Amino acid sequence: MLKPEIYDTGSPCQIDRWTGREKHVLVFNYTLTCPLACDFCCFHCHPGRQEKMPLDLAVSLVKQAVGVLYAGMLLAKEISVSIYNAISDSLNDHLFGERIFAAKAYGVPPLGRQAEKTLKSYCKKVESGDSKIIINYTLLEYLANYAGSWIDRLALSLMRVGFPVVGCTTIFQETAASVAILNAVKKLCPDVVTIIGGSNCTDSMAEGIVSLSAGIDYVFSGESESVFPEFLNNVLCGCPPLISIIPGEPCMDMDGIPTPDYQDYFQQREYCQKNGLSLPDLMKLPYETSRGCWWGQKFRCTFCGIRVTRFRKKSPDRVIEQLKSFLEKYPYQKIVNADEIMPYSYFKVLIPRLEKEIPSLHMFYEVKANLTLRQVRALCDAGIKVIQPGIEALSSPLLKQIRKGILSRQNIALLRYARSVYIQLDWNLLHGFPGDRPEDYEHYLTLIPRLRHLNPPNSFGKVYIVRFNSYFRFPDEYGIKYLKPKAVYSDILPEGSDLGKIAYYFDGEFSSIISKSPDLVKTIDDEVQAWRNAWLTASGELPMLFVSHVKSDIYLLLDTRGLPGMKNMQVIWHKQATAALVGRPITGNHTHSEEIEWAIENKLCIELDSWYVPLATADADLLEGLEAKSP
Repeated sequence: MLKPEIYDTGSPCQIDRWTGREKHVLVFNYTLTCPLACDFCCFHCHPGRQEKMPLDLAVSLVKQAVGVLYAGMLLAKEISVSIYNAISDSLNDHLFGERIFAAKAYGVPPLGRQAEKTLKSYCKKVESGDSKIIINYTLLEYLANYAGSWIDRLALSLMRVGFPVVGCTTIFQETAASVAILNAVKKLCPDVVTIIGGSNCTDSMAEGIVSLSAGIDYVFSGESESVFPEFLNNVLCGCPPLISIIPGEPCMDMDGIPTPDYQDYFQQREYCQKNGLSLPDLMKLPYETSRGCWWGQKFRCTFCGIRVTRFRKKSPDRVIEQLKSFLEKYPYQKIVNADEIMPYSYFKVLIPRLEKEIPSLHMFYEVKANLTLRQVRALCDAGIKVIQPGIEALSSPLLKQIRKGILSRQNIALLRYARSVYIQLDWNLLHGFPGDRPEDYEHYLTLIPRLRHLNPPNSFGKVYIVRFNSYFRFPDEYGIKYLKPKAVYSDILPEGSDLGKIAYYFDGEFSSIISKSPDLVKTIDDEVQAWRNAWLTASGELPMLFVSHVKSDIYLLLDTRGLPGMKNMQVIWHKQATAALVGRPITGNHTHSEEIEWAIENKLCIELDSWYVPLATADADLLEGLEAKSP
């Protein structure tokens, strides 16, 4: 087993090399390539309510007093970026991020009490950048032992700088690392005020965090725009709060949130790169234009784990102002919107303005999938080059069951539109919903090979029961029995911990395709992997199903999907091109026109949701023109 490449094993982390030493408060952020890791943000202030502290003073206090340490870069500098990313990108079944720091945080055996029994046979090869990482018990055990010494050196270096307040953020798998750091800091200097916040501190989870460690003084629960500056002022004035859990409130005035400041991030990045850390030149900088989910306010998706769906958004003027300032300060960067969903109203005002006022933009957004071709073109023209649509399934009965508010044919249409417009899709295909049936998925076996020319999903992944989703809140409604925290929590947390208040991931017994038809799940997963491989291993041209206009009534159809018996190239006529590109409802008597018969025979069209659903792509102008002329 190859050991990780270690750059700096003996010396303490040189956090005194950056300007954060001049500040009073240090907040840890573990994300390696993304400066924003959670909803506990020290650069947000809320002007909408009457504060004890004026807004300008609150903003000034936070910016002057708070530094952010991106500890993930320091750790990656020592264990290698490839290993760091392989662990952080791993699935949530084993909670490797929590296991690696559990011994240092809670005093349990390395990786947990039953780790050897649970993980001894685990072995998975992971593509991480240009490297292939084998995650197995040997590597995990090594990292767990290494994490302890790294925490000690980090805390020692931190104390040499002398921050009176030290905080950590925790989302997903960051609680054990946060607890370990704050415990180490408190042990070295008991007078330091330790704080923690993030989505793992939401509602009753805050009580669970308090119970985990006496080394944590205060837990921020919820959005903390208004309460954090006031807390900071009181602590630095010698009047700390008497309660350990500081409740926050949803920020309703999004325009009052200052433009993010990533100066600390770039300073630390430069230092780490000079000392052996290899990172890509172009960064994806987080920004947010809204919070909550406008769809979830009406019909919450059953698997969604968002705690606060109440939707709030910034005005288009504020977005334009902040993005211009942002890109001027951090040129040539890609912007990743942290929104749960793009405000739909932006199509009318903001999207057209972005194209005209910020022509160099390259942005990511999460969107609802029921977009028209014109809307997809508008996103692309505005510089929104990557979108994450909530597709999740290609079965309308299943989409209805999970309350997506969309049909399968609309999801397929978006896949086609995105390929035609050259927008990249980042999407997921899910299975294992409580109550799903094999018949919800069986058509995938014939459908997926026909979609090989379209942007593949990241995986065919199973659905998790997570805190705050409908399966967690209403288990009886979905036939879920014996709901309990995932077993890994009892393996790594201290004896007597209230797992029900700490856990984010849960297990339960319920009927689904996973138990009913495991062979079908495996076969579909193989098809999805073949789909992904067709894109990942493509040398030159990606698979295509493309119609181009030659002249007059003559078109050319190129089909490189690799389906048996299909021609790679053929000349077709206008009606055939229309059948391959334009959807239409099936008539009452279900009769096929000659061109529809031809399209179905050539696997260019399928019958779905009482429609003839086309599968081919084309130049956006041609596609839009044909759609406009179709009855």
